[in-house]
Amino acid sequence: MAIEHHVNIEHPMVSFEGMRISWGGIWAGMLVVLGSILVLSTLGIAIGLSVDARNVDPSRIGAGAVIWSRGSLLVALFLGGMAAARMSMVWDRFTGLAQGVLVWVVSMVTVLLFGANGVGLIGAALAYGTAQRAGTGPGATAWITFFSVVLSLLAAVAGS
Repeated sequence: MAIEHHVNIEHPMVSFEGMRISWGGIWAGMLVVLGSILVLSTLGIAIGLSVDARNVDPSRIGAGAVIWSRGSLLVALFLGGMAAARMSMVWDRFTGLAQGVLVWVVSMVTVLLFGANGVGLIGAALAYGTAQRAGTGPGATAWITFFSVVLSLLAAVAGS
């Protein structure tokens, strides 16, 4: 005598999976933001220190630095959000927006922590010491720093 068992499996009408946030993509986006800020900041410093200060109003130099830093941050965050969405293979628009917001949050916290700990001061002290030893002005040292950062980026891209 055979006994038959029937198992009824009901599937819910609504999916409860949630968003597929990729933290690997978010961290990659944050690293793209930091790298972009590094490249754009060294470019801005090199341009700013190369300006002939005798013919420029100091208040305009400060305003130019503020505009450059804000524009650099916007470009870096755009590139980081785009990298996070592409690297995590997100196709849903809302999930992509959530990825971008999380890249922004993680990047802002990291930049604020770096700023609070004086990471920028270390770079400025190194650049000043290099300029003093080489006998060059701060403008030449800033351009050398910018080109070495770009060269390291090109080396990383060529090696991948």
